[in-house]
Amino acid sequence: MKNFYKKLLISLAFLGMSNATQAEEIVSDAVAVRAVVDQIFDAMRSGDSATIIALILPEAALDRISPNKPIEHGVVSDWTNWVATLKPGQADEQIFDVTINVEGPLATVWAPFTIAIDGVMKSCGINHFTLVKTDGGWKVAYLIDTHTPEKCPME
Repeated sequence: MKNFYKKLLISLAFLGMSNATQAEEIVSDAVAVRAVVDQIFDAMRSGDSATIIALILPEAALDRISPNKPIEHGVVSDWTNWVATLKPGQADEQIFDVTINVEGPLATVWAPFTIAIDGVMKSCGINHFTLVKTDGGWKVAYLIDTHTPEKCPME
């Protein structure tokens, strides 16, 4: 019986270390995922579509949900082509109250946003990203957002 308790304590100690290591990995991955999302919005504000393209998988889907409308299935290249036309600072999309979930090579990001074009508030809503961990780091596999301008904060 004494051996049993000794083995149990040793197992619990290893389990505790394993959970701590696992928690550190999740935090590290969450930081990396947030960095990807921040890079996307920084690139958008700079009119840098090449950076966005590098952070999104080529086959990624881009969808939008608007009130009382069917889901709009967009094309990522349409968005990145639009970004390429922007002057630095012309589009300013800000995210806040970001929630990140990570499970192994899968992550989701829930990010409320506001977007101003040429200094004028145009819309707000929720961005939702699905990211996957690839050999080249975290990449966006799916984007969907809501646009609810009627809910935008007043300036």
